[in-house]
This record gives sequence, C-alpha cells and structure tokens, in this order.
Amino acid sequence: MFDPVDSAWISPTELHFLQGVFDRVCMWCNIDRPSKRADRLARYLLHEFRAGIRDETALFEAAMWREAARSKSEPSHEYGKGLGDFTIN
Repeated sequence: MFDPVDSAWISPTELHFLQGVFDRVCMWCNIDRPSKRADRLARYLLHEFRAGIRDETALFEAAMWREAARSKSEPSHEYGKGLGDFTIN
C-alpha cells in the first residue's frame, strides 16, 4: 500500500513550493546553508508536507514555531558555554 509520508517522490511544483517555504524560514531565522540546522529544517518541512500540511502559511508558521522553540533550547555558539546570562554568538 502507498504511504504518502514514506514516499520519496515529490513533483517539481511541490519541490518549488517547499523550497520557497524553506528559504523564507532560513531568512527569518538566520539559518546558515548548508548546515545541520538547515538539514533538520528541510526534513521537517518535507515530513509535514507529506503528512498533509499543504497550506504555505500553515507550513511556514509551524516551521517558525519549531525553530523558535529550538533556538531557546540550543546554545547559540558551538561550545555551549556562556558568560552568565550572556552567550557568545
């Protein structure tokens, strides 16, 4: 049986749609490309799209909420050490 969430195939139109959402989220969240964070975002967007979220605004907002939550829980620099309440960017 065909499962759209597991399917690896997407159309060029769908890819263009996802690329636009990905680019906007990267721009708004200052996500470097290529990076592990960008890779995680791309996987998340593809998963959500395959799960049925096809509305651009809904997909963008879901990704923005996810990135906002992730940025609060992750250190803002590579060593994970800050200076009291300050972190080194």
